[in-house]
Amino acid sequence: MRRKRFLISLAVALAVVALLTAANFEWYLWQISGAQGTFSMAWALPPCDGQTLVEGFTYHFRDPHRGEIVSFHARGRIGGEITPDPDSRELQINKRVIGAPGDTIVGRNNRVYVNGRKADDIPTDPFPAVHVGVKQYFVMGDNRSASHDSRVFGPVPRGAIYARAILIVWPFRRFGVPQYKKSQAPAGPLCGQNR
Repeated sequence: MRRKRFLISLAVALAVVALLTAANFEWYLWQISGAQGTFSMAWALPPCDGQTLVEGFTYHFRDPHRGEIVSFHARGRIGGEITPDPDSRELQINKRVIGAPGDTIVGRNNRVYVNGRKADDIPTDPFPAVHVGVKQYFVMGDNRSASHDSRVFGPVPRGAIYARAILIVWPFRRFGVPQYKKSQAPAGPLCGQNR
């Protein structure tokens, strides 16, 4: 009888592990990511060898909010042309949501404006107004001078966004929730001893 209970318990435990593993691949419930494009998110996310925990559970129940750092699927290559693509698994990019569906985003006076209001004080080169369509998001890197983002590839379709960055896990001295420093642009070396 004990052996039978043990085998049933083992079978249930294996089934739960298999279910969670399958759900994680399909839903991206959690993932440790050194996603491409992190340099453009300095200092919010650690550049170079940084690792971030992203979770996709939340976005199965609600849409991304302005200010969140999202992970999205894209095709192309870092340093070249990038196209957000819900069906691609070539690239996993991290960027901050600046504009949501229905917003109008423009770069003027060295800043970004959303619906006529300044989004933050991060220096940004001018760019023409973009109206964000239904189920689209305008994303940018916090390190605007080094970011390849919606100013280049346009708004990201909602279907390409699969997770949000919730925790910096490496380097350990940076352990914690990623911050949105609305008035700070990266300065100095981003990699090496002075990270």
